Amino acid sequence: MTTHRFLVFLLFWALTGKGYSQVIVKDTLPPAFEWSMHLVDVPYMADAARAEAIRSAGGNVPFSGTIKARDYGKFYRNLSMTQATDMARNLHGSLYYGHNVLWNTLVKPVNTKKYILNRLLANIAALGTDYLAIKLPYGYAFQHEEFHRSVMASRHIYSYDEVWSFGKGLDIAVTRVKDEDLVYLKKNFPADQVRLAAAGVEGEYRFLQRMQEDNFFRQTAHPMVGISLLGTIHAVNYVNLPFTSRFNAITDSILSYDKTNILARDFTGYDFSAWIYDLVRPHEPYEARGEWPGGIGIKRPVKESDLTGEMKDFLKETGRMQYLNFVSPFLLGINRLQFRPGQYFNFALRSLPTSFGYYAGGDFFLEMRERRVMVGLGVNRSKKLTLPALNFHCYDLVKPEVSRWQAHAQLSLWMQPEDQMWSSGRATPGLALSIQPRYALTSRLSVMTDLSYKTKGWVFGDPYLDRRISGRIGLSLRTK
Repeated sequence: MTTHRFLVFLLFWALTGKGYSQVIVKDTLPPAFEWSMHLVDVPYMADAARAEAIRSAGGNVPFSGTIKARDYGKFYRNLSMTQATDMARNLHGSLYYGHNVLWNTLVKPVNTKKYILNRLLANIAALGTDYLAIKLPYGYAFQHEEFHRSVMASRHIYSYDEVWSFGKGLDIAVTRVKDEDLVYLKKNFPADQVRLAAAGVEGEYRFLQRMQEDNFFRQTAHPMVGISLLGTIHAVNYVNLPFTSRFNAITDSILSYDKTNILARDFTGYDFSAWIYDLVRPHEPYEARGEWPGGIGIKRPVKESDLTGEMKDFLKETGRMQYLNFVSPFLLGINRLQFRPGQYFNFALRSLPTSFGYYAGGDFFLEMRERRVMVGLGVNRSKKLTLPALNFHCYDLVKPEVSRWQAHAQLSLWMQPEDQMWSSGRATPGLALSIQPRYALTSRLSVMTDLSYKTKGWVFGDPYLDRRISGRIGLSLRTK
């Protein structure tokens, strides 16, 4: 079965319910929200602190020096992928909660007409505040850049998110990256070099998935139609940007700046010309890109004219698959569908570039008599292989009226190309396990933990491609 036919089958399965009518379920109002933050995330925080130590010492990776307490003190600007998602959710979710409180007061959803008006006004107003917050620290665009930085920090490479400078206008870049560090990364970890370029869009899709989980399982009613549509449009267009007529001119414009200041440059330029270039040529030395025209150092941006026919063909295939991300009732503000009484579902098709090619599939949100699970079913695609991927995420394993303890659990199984190499004809299996206990200190405040293990391989929202045991602990606070 081809990739396209397989995905059409998934869509058909999601939209048909034999013998039962499908009913759109209204969002539950009055609103509620839960703020959450993992304060400790190991070993990522140690890896990020090592990157800070290298910067302080003026050294390069690899580095065998000592990590000092002050190196951990910059944790607020060295967030893991999980922490960046937490903070983006907290910022935008707080705004959504405020809008729901406001519009639930001004336009009480006492009937269907008032409910539709309530949701329409809340979504329009939320789009305005999202626009204002999107490029603030911990906003949606900030998460895009932090996912790039998480990949570098996991390999002890220092970088800086220009959002903290508040002086770049609408241009956000990841700067202060040494050429020597990029040479080191591609030479020693070529799959990470590929993942680095793709990670920003991965962050955008992870944010949307996290908010969809809230809207389905927690019924938070986030009025996020605007950012869902515009964010998806941005991600799809960004992947396809190298095929626009202006792309070479844009890249030439980047190359005309910072000719003698290497650390002022963005780490790559536009993401997906670099992504496909390194995907197809993983063992080409980074310095083979050539010198910065009229300046010093290595030419980081990759122009469309630098791409081979093979590169363009796979990038076009990847770009076409991005349109799957538009296929979801969530993008229309429909957060729950009733299959039968007490049984609810929703879905979101998804495709995103990875370290080996791309993933394409769907998330299927299910609630069956208070049992909540998200099932991810899809394929991992590379040059020669189309391989299966499966994910189960079970929520609320303990009934809240029974105990102060609660837990979620996640299991991912996959086949991916050997060594994450796009051109490999061999596949290797992998898995990831996670258990997420939490304990309610009060009716609103909880301690949350997360212990996870993964084998080698790419996992959505995890910066590590190698085998890893990770642990997190944090707090959550909910409104009711």
